[in-house]
Amino acid sequence: MTKHPHHCRTIIEADWPAILRIQSEVYYEFTPESEAVMRSKAIRGPGTSFVAVDQESEVIAYLLAHPYPPNRTAVLGTAEPSSSISTDNLFVHDLAVQKASAGRGVAQALFSQLTKVACTEGFRSMSLVAVQQAASFWTKMGFIPSKQATINDSYTGDATFMSRDL
Repeated sequence: MTKHPHHCRTIIEADWPAILRIQSEVYYEFTPESEAVMRSKAIRGPGTSFVAVDQESEVIAYLLAHPYPPNRTAVLGTAEPSSSISTDNLFVHDLAVQKASAGRGVAQALFSQLTKVACTEGFRSMSLVAVQQAASFWTKMGFIPSKQATINDSYTGDATFMSRDL
């Protein structure tokens, strides 16, 4: 039996340098968020934030998602308060794969893990802002563009608000 080249797991403390490295490597339309901001997203969604690791247990990708009201967009670069929000919508804040691992199904594996957990935890919908020409990827994952939310000025370029039911 062939071993998968990667697997998904929850984020641990030792993962943060790799998460920040990947973020800096893949985003070019806006300034990468600080470690404090990134951690605030993971704290809001500890059960819905993951990394993908390779066979050597090196972090090759991450996904940060947390409860957030539907039809609203978080502000990039702003830490979220740690208090919980009562909502059945999950906001996919960030999914990033290091360049060397692109095209190997890592993003799909992370999203599949998120979907499974989201359904188990009772979420009924997901939303996100697709950036840097990622709307086509998210369309393949079942998201559709929506005019229900106004994208704030912290997003640049071709940012598209998208949502999907679970």
